[in-house]
Amino acid sequence: MSSLGGQWRVIRHYLSLSNLNAEVEKLVQRLKPASPEQWDNLIRRFEKVVATRLSSVAQVDKAQIADSKQQQAADNITTVEETTKAAPPTTKKVTETQTESKSKEVAAPGVGSEISIESLWQGLRLKKDTQLGKISEPTWKEQKHTVSKSSIHARTAYVISAVLAARSAESVLARAESLVEHLHTYPEARDYAIKEGAVRALLRVQHDLAESEPLGKQIDGVVKEALALVGWCAPPRGPGPNILSIDGGGIRGIIAIEVLRHLERLTGKRVNELFDYIVGVSTGAIIAAVIGSGVGTLDTARHMYYTLSREMFGNTSLLGGGARLMWTHSYYDTNAWEKMLQDNLRDCTLTQCNRNNAPKLAVVSCVVNSGSRLTPFLFRSYSVGWRTRSVFPGTSRARLWHAVRASAAAPTYFDEFRFDGLLHQDGGIMVNNPTGVGVHEARLLYGSRALQRGTVVSVGTGRALAAHTDYRLMSRALQPGAGAPQATSWKDKFNKILDSATDTEGVHLVMNDLLPAGSYFRFNPPLMQECAMDEIDTAKLDNLVVDTHAYIRRNQHKFEQAAEQLTRRRGLAQRVADYAAHRATLAGAIAHN
Repeated sequence: MSSLGGQWRVIRHYLSLSNLNAEVEKLVQRLKPASPEQWDNLIRRFEKVVATRLSSVAQVDKAQIADSKQQQAADNITTVEETTKAAPPTTKKVTETQTESKSKEVAAPGVGSEISIESLWQGLRLKKDTQLGKISEPTWKEQKHTVSKSSIHARTAYVISAVLAARSAESVLARAESLVEHLHTYPEARDYAIKEGAVRALLRVQHDLAESEPLGKQIDGVVKEALALVGWCAPPRGPGPNILSIDGGGIRGIIAIEVLRHLERLTGKRVNELFDYIVGVSTGAIIAAVIGSGVGTLDTARHMYYTLSREMFGNTSLLGGGARLMWTHSYYDTNAWEKMLQDNLRDCTLTQCNRNNAPKLAVVSCVVNSGSRLTPFLFRSYSVGWRTRSVFPGTSRARLWHAVRASAAAPTYFDEFRFDGLLHQDGGIMVNNPTGVGVHEARLLYGSRALQRGTVVSVGTGRALAAHTDYRLMSRALQPGAGAPQATSWKDKFNKILDSATDTEGVHLVMNDLLPAGSYFRFNPPLMQECAMDEIDTAKLDNLVVDTHAYIRRNQHKFEQAAEQLTRRRGLAQRVADYAAHRATLAGAIAHN
């Protein structure tokens, strides 16, 4: 039989007729080969046994044949006449007898009770194939199909035309979902979709959508996700984009939550209604994901922090954490941390955040693959515009909790996060203050001119007060008779390198000089005492809140200025220009390519 199916049927029939299957099962249960290498090693050993057995059998057969020939010659000498007379019938009987014996020998392995080494060897090979799923080489049905570029373009054009041709609300929703799925499956189709008028088609669906339509909210959400995937961005709420940046700092994220709560009280709006773009790193990624995706509020984020301190940091013993740190390089239970993220952030993808009318969201991690340089990596809820590329690598094809898990994978605290072939650690290793990253991404989305009219709010997680140091007095020239400064210890060297890597004030100084006056606000309360990133002492956590409230009272005027900037409306001329551009896009006068 030439076909694989026919061969497989014969093999299964052979196993069912004999007790070979049971013998192979006993041998496998005894040796317990699990990997392909162990199977190959076992089969190689049996191949040697089979080769030895076959060679010995061949020698015995030769000796038996020689003896039979000698015996037959002696018989022929003594009984020549009798043999000559009875030759025809005897030859016929001998031939029939030999045929019957050979047929019995052939049929023996199938129905006999004795198991030979050769059949056991064949059974082992079959058992390996059935267990590992490698009965033969992949057939043409199992091979992955490669889709040509022309096929992707044709499919893209068809999906967009189907969205335009849809009439009922159900068909519009289904075809818009198909477009989103197509763009996720083939990211390279994005540019061609823009050429084919995907932006115009989606805006027309959004424009023709009736407010009383039962499926109107779902359709509007899917359309917003599709527009985010093709790089289209709606005009900002104010004269320019309002940008929020949240630093890293572990459990000290409670400070950032209190600062944002005060901004909500001053403006009467939630954070996701004040800002057009939110970027966070490490602990800031947790807050940004909760408020920037629409899955929760600041109260949700605050509850997560206290749960993290009580159930994660507080329930880890020194012995268990030390053993875990030695074997997995993570002091705390990474699986429990992932479970907590999934429970609070739900099963939501990054691009699905756009369905909740949420601001654009970016979460920063750090790629630490062996053999490559440390690189900031952005998990985005959007794609940048046509013929525009960011200097930071990133993806929008991930789940929300994946992004937070990667950004908050602090070394020695939690295990590294593996995603799409990349190894991620805490983004605070390189970008502990992501304000510069947020400004760069907002410029790609809204343009440089709009950015000059926007507002940037940078929220820190507190900094410990340090004694003022006058470096001039430390100079040896001003201290006669003073000895040479002492060399630093290994501990001091390590701590200074860590401080420089996680510094946030350097970025603040640069942003304060580059951005227009009155458009940049930095809130980073000083702390009266040090607080670790994994602090579990309730009194120290309460002191963080006390220090933050004291900072807010001292800087009330600065908070009021920020609130005023964030609540500005777009001017009349801007709204007219936005309306004219929108109508021109619907009419096809403006092409987004």
